[in-house]
Amino acid sequence: MGKPTKIYVCIRGKKCPKRGSKKVLAELQAEVANQASSLEVNGCGCLGTCKKGPSLIVTPDKVRYGRVRPQDSAEIVKAHSAGTGPVEKLVITKKKKK
Repeated sequence: MGKPTKIYVCIRGKKCPKRGSKKVLAELQAEVANQASSLEVNGCGCLGTCKKGPSLIVTPDKVRYGRVRPQDSAEIVKAHSAGTGPVEKLVITKKKKK
């Protein structure tokens, strides 16, 4: 049995809270309860992706999401509860340095 899946939402950074990350956190927590999911959702400090906030990270997969809206919560919870992978349209990818 692997590590439990946890979602950390930036709620104490400089930009994410201004862009609605606390609403995203609340909606994710509500979706976990609605879907009877075993995911754990917590607020956290800055994730270093301020320009793409509100942002969150899903562990242990290390999937980073950006520009997350409260209405994206159901899709995120469903995908990670079912183990079907990340919600591609929200994934933050690192640009490769040349």
